[in-house]
Amino acid sequence: MAPMGRDGVHWRMAKSNIEMPGLWRGLSARLIVLTVTFVMLAEVLIFVPSVSRYRLNYLQQHLDAAYQASLVVQAAPNGVVSTDLAYELLDYVGVNSIALKMEHASYLMLGRPPSTVNSYDLDSASVFQLITDALVAMAAPEDGPIRVYGSPTRVDGVTVQVTLDPDALHQAVLEFGTRILVLSILISFITAGLVFLALQRLMVRPIQRMTEDLIAFREAPEDVTRGIEVSNRNDEIGIAQRELAEMERGLRAALRQRARLAAVGSAVSKISHDLRNILATAALVSDRLGSSEDPQVRRQAPLVLDAIDRAVKLCQDTLRFARADEPDLDIRRFELAPLVDEDIASLGTASEQAITCNNDVDASVVVQADRDQLFRVIMNLTRNAVDAMARHGGDLTISASRGEATTTIDVADSGPGIPDRIKSRLFEAFSGGAGGTGLGLAIARELMRAHGGDLVLLTTGPTGSTFRMTLPSRDAGRRTSDRSTREARDGSDDQDLRQSA
Repeated sequence: MAPMGRDGVHWRMAKSNIEMPGLWRGLSARLIVLTVTFVMLAEVLIFVPSVSRYRLNYLQQHLDAAYQASLVVQAAPNGVVSTDLAYELLDYVGVNSIALKMEHASYLMLGRPPSTVNSYDLDSASVFQLITDALVAMAAPEDGPIRVYGSPTRVDGVTVQVTLDPDALHQAVLEFGTRILVLSILISFITAGLVFLALQRLMVRPIQRMTEDLIAFREAPEDVTRGIEVSNRNDEIGIAQRELAEMERGLRAALRQRARLAAVGSAVSKISHDLRNILATAALVSDRLGSSEDPQVRRQAPLVLDAIDRAVKLCQDTLRFARADEPDLDIRRFELAPLVDEDIASLGTASEQAITCNNDVDASVVVQADRDQLFRVIMNLTRNAVDAMARHGGDLTISASRGEATTTIDVADSGPGIPDRIKSRLFEAFSGGAGGTGLGLAIARELMRAHGGDLVLLTTGPTGSTFRMTLPSRDAGRRTSDRSTREARDGSDDQDLRQSA
């Protein structure tokens, strides 16, 4: 049985070359290792000062106890105690001898000081020195008795000096360090476990689910049941989930549109042969019209031939658009006004629909562009304007102005305007447009952007609409494609058409 997705829909997982990492190779293992490492590092930073503090307290307690034992001696008759009491006091304090220094005089109170190895002053030792001495004491006992001196707690003007064996100090510090180390390890693993469980639930597992969803989307992007699971989180992961889900929806829409465009390209390629036969017949008739005795007919014949040539190129450009090919441009310098006159002349039904076409382009305006492609753009805009004014008539005006960096061409009509529901998708291919497929404006904008300019809707409303084309100023000798290459590729279709004729 096929596995069931989180939405309850059965689907079969396709084979993938991507394998999710195991427990010890994934984020979980790295997370727990890093957590234990950092907690142990923090415990080490706590452990060393703790051992140093314990050693200092241990020695300070011996000094305080030695001072109290000296008070017993001072309270005895003649300041002398029995030998048994002296040994008992030294054993109780845990030292070999006790001496006091008061007002520039030193007094041996109990025991006989042995020869010592090292001396430690607790009053003047720095923090670094205390930490170093603690680590040395914990590592191994010293070779002989040590001397320790310092002030007893809450007593001024008195310095207590004791000698003691280092074995007891080493054992005490070592036992304390072991307890702290075991406790630190225990705390680190408990903390690491809690942090691991929290981060596993809050971060790692959601990231793993997003990774699995992305892999599933890559395997079957058209399957809407395998999208990113979006939660109600307001943090970065929640934002990432929502953005990825939106990206998947956009990609699915783009893939569907691409499939449709591919279908259009396939359909155009299938009907290309029949369409060329039809155009071949029209070309044959047009050639005969050129030899007509009627001068009016001979003048109109070149327009018909040009229209047939543009129809063939339109089929080729539509197929190229469906295949997402970049348009080939042959940038040339030419006057704009004659091109607009040709466009207006090709609007054969405009005069019959009470539409007035005005060419307000000054004769001095010269542009640098692909003449045929620019004709296509202007033709698309003017035909759309004529269609918009077909019912009630109106005025169609084409104007241009030359700036320092760009040339702007405006196509304005007095039609009813463009509805708001269409404006947001006006330049999207197959968006429906104002009763059409929307392919014309999409191709027109693509052609203008290929020139380095743009095509925008400048204004629209009940009194009409204005589209603006912008063309950048270019060097007269600049070319974006080689003319001979273009003719070699596209000329074969024209040659077939002429041979058929």
